[in-house]
Amino acid sequence: MTKDMIPLLGYRLKLAQHALHRSMEEVLRPLGLSPAQYAALAELNVRPDQTNADLAERAFVTPQSMLGVLAKLEGSGLVERRQDSRHGRRQLARLTSDGYAKAEAANAAMMRVEEALEAAVFPDTVQNAVDLMDRLQGAMCK
Repeated sequence: MTKDMIPLLGYRLKLAQHALHRSMEEVLRPLGLSPAQYAALAELNVRPDQTNADLAERAFVTPQSMLGVLAKLEGSGLVERRQDSRHGRRQLARLTSDGYAKAEAANAAMMRVEEALEAAVFPDTVQNAVDLMDRLQGAMCK
């Protein structure tokens, strides 16, 4: 028996995720950033000196993909990497002064996306929507 995809919760969630990704691309494009590059910048803005693997996990990309993201950000002068003094083989990434400025500009642009999401949640509360997303994630992580 074939089931219509439209009312399926997982399908609707994926449609919403896809629309979110497109919106992120749209607001980040004028800054010359991709969503993965933004995720790395935003994460390093809050927590400097992270490894490639840490950033990949937080940006929802593979470590191999994050190597390319970091290389491009480094080539643009937004990120610098150095050897970890405690673990010689690991490299730690951090923002340059230009990287901090780009991260702040990108955060401001991303606020438009967040505001659209919050408006879509109304009249419910954002906290209720966050709680629902947490429950959905929890259901898939069992």
